[in-house]
Amino acid sequence: MAEVENGGRAPRSSGLKGIGVSPGYAIGRAHLLDRRRMKVPKYHVGATEIPKEIERFEASLAESESQLQEIKDKLQNAGEEHFFILDAHQLMIRDEMLVDGVKNMIREQNINAEWALKKNIKSIRQLFENIDDEYFRERRADVDFVGDRILRNLMGSAHPNLSQVHGDSIIVAHDLSPADTAFLLRTPVLGFCTDVGGKTSHTAIMARSLELPAVVGTDHVTEVVGDGDMLIIDGANGRVIVDPTPEELRHYQRLQLAYSARRAQLAVRKNEPALTQDGVRFRIAGNIELHEECGLVLESGAESVGLYRTEYLYMNRDTLPGEDEQYEHYRHVVALCGAEGATIRTLDLGGDKFITPLKLGRELNPVMGLRAIRFCLREPGIFKVQLRALLRASAHGNLRIMVPLISGLSEVRAVKVLVDACRAELAAEGHAVAERVPLGIMVELPSAAVIADLLAREVDFFAIGTNDLIQYTLAIDRANEHVTYLYRPLHPALLRMLKFIVDSARQAGIRVSMCGEMAGDAFYTAVLVGLGLDELSMNAVSIPLIKTVVRALDTAECRRLVMDVLAMGDAPEIEVLVARRVKEMLRGQIPIEVFDPDRQPQP
Repeated sequence: MAEVENGGRAPRSSGLKGIGVSPGYAIGRAHLLDRRRMKVPKYHVGATEIPKEIERFEASLAESESQLQEIKDKLQNAGEEHFFILDAHQLMIRDEMLVDGVKNMIREQNINAEWALKKNIKSIRQLFENIDDEYFRERRADVDFVGDRILRNLMGSAHPNLSQVHGDSIIVAHDLSPADTAFLLRTPVLGFCTDVGGKTSHTAIMARSLELPAVVGTDHVTEVVGDGDMLIIDGANGRVIVDPTPEELRHYQRLQLAYSARRAQLAVRKNEPALTQDGVRFRIAGNIELHEECGLVLESGAESVGLYRTEYLYMNRDTLPGEDEQYEHYRHVVALCGAEGATIRTLDLGGDKFITPLKLGRELNPVMGLRAIRFCLREPGIFKVQLRALLRASAHGNLRIMVPLISGLSEVRAVKVLVDACRAELAAEGHAVAERVPLGIMVELPSAAVIADLLAREVDFFAIGTNDLIQYTLAIDRANEHVTYLYRPLHPALLRMLKFIVDSARQAGIRVSMCGEMAGDAFYTAVLVGLGLDELSMNAVSIPLIKTVVRALDTAECRRLVMDVLAMGDAPEIEVLVARRVKEMLRGQIPIEVFDPDRQPQP
C-alpha cells in the first residue's frame, strides 16, 4: 500500500484494479455508457436479392463516413491527435479488405450484409491480434468500433454518445470509441474507466491527450458500477474505488490537490535540460507514431524525437506509400526537431495482410515470423523506397535511421549494403543527402543483447526496446493477464543484460538510448541513470516528470544503487530496495507514490 506525503497510510479499499494509463485522481458520479452488443440477424438471401444487400452495405458505409466527418467538423479546434484516430477510422471504412471482403461474402455465401460484416470484422480483428507490436495490436479495438458503426447504420440503431454527459461525471464503459471521446472535448468530464484496453489503446491515448485520469482493463467495472454511483479514479496506480468511505474521500481529495499543484510545478521547468545534481546531462526525447505528433512531444519538453514509428504510413490503405510521400513525412519531423534531430525507425510490421497490397500468406506464428527487418530484407524493393526517402530527408536536418528486431551481424551488414546502394542511386539522380546519416539498431532481442559488443562495432548507436526485450527474455505474453505478474523490468536477468548492452556501447564509443515503456516510468529512472544511458525516449505526458526526477538525482548515488541491485537475485526484493533508496535520494521532491513497489504486478 502506498505511503502518503504526510507520513500516513492510504486507507484500505475493496476497489477494482486495472491499468493506470493517465495519471491523476478523479472523484465524481458514474455515467454508465451503454454499448451492449446488438443481436446480429443471420439469414440467407437469394441470387436476386444480392444486389440489394450490397447496396444496403454501401449505403451504411457512406453514412458511417459522413458521421465521422461531421464529428471532425465539430472539432476543428480540438487538437490534431483526435483527428488522427478519426482519420484512421475513415480509412478503415474504405479499406479494400473490409469492403471487398463483405461484398464477396454476400455474393459467394448468399448471406445478408449484417452477417457478412460481422464475419469479416472478426477475421480482420484476428489479424491485428497476431501483431507483436503492442501499439498496433491495440488497434483491434478500432476495427471493432468501425464495424459497430457500420452495423448500427445497417440496422438503423442509435449510436451511443456522450453529448449529454454532465461535466462532473466519470465515464464507465466496456470501451470508448474515438467518436465517444471526441465529444468529451466539448463536455469536460472528470475521468474514464473501462473494462478493456491497455496502455496503448486509443482510449488511453485520448485520456493522456485530454490529461484526464483513466483506468482501463478492469475486466468487469461495468458489472459492479451503477449509474450515479460515487467513484474515485486513481490513474497513477490503476485503482477504481466504488462508493468510497468518508476517510477514502478525504484521502483522495488531499492527493488530488497535491497532484494538481505538482503538475503546475512540473510544467514550469519542462523546457529546461535534464541535468543531474552533479552536472551530468541526459537527453529526454519523445516517441511518436505520426509525423503530426512531433509538435506535441516538443511542446511537452522533449529535446528531440527519439522514436518515430513509421508503420502507420503503411496501415489501412490500398497502396504502399511512395518515396515522395514518405520523404515529406520524414522531412517535416526532421525540420521541426532542430539541432537534436529525430531517430526514425524503419518499418516494423509483418506482411501478414497488415499491408493490404502485398497479399502475403498468413503465418502460424507471426510474432516470431517474417516481420520488421526480416520482412524488409525479404522485400528489398519496399525497403529501398523507405531508405531512399529517409536519406533524402536527411538533407533537411539531423536524421538518424534505426533498424528494429536485429538478431545478428549479417542483418546489420545487409542493411548497410542497401543504404550505400540507395545513397549512390540518389547521388546519381542529383538528390541531396547529408554527408553522414547515423545508422543504429534496436536492441530488443536476447540474441542481440548477448552479442552487443560485436554489434556495437558495426553501428553508430543503440536504442534499447525494453517492451520486446523483457517479453522475449522472460518468455511472457504481455497481453496475457495470467502471466502479467512476471513482467518485471527489474528482473536480475534484465538488469544484467541492460548493463552489458550499455557497457558494450561505451567501449565502442557509441551512444545508447532507451525507448520502451520502462524509459517513461519514473520508478526506474534512477536505475537507468546509474546504468549510464545517454537518452530516454517516451510518450509526451511522461516527459516533464522524468526530467524533474533526473534533475533531483546524483549519478554517483545511482551507480551505487545499480551495483547493489546487480548483486541481488530476486525481482520483488530489488523493487523494494529501489523504492526505498530512490525515496531517500529524492528527499521528498517527487510524489512518493510514484515509487511504491506495491504498484508492480503481483500473481
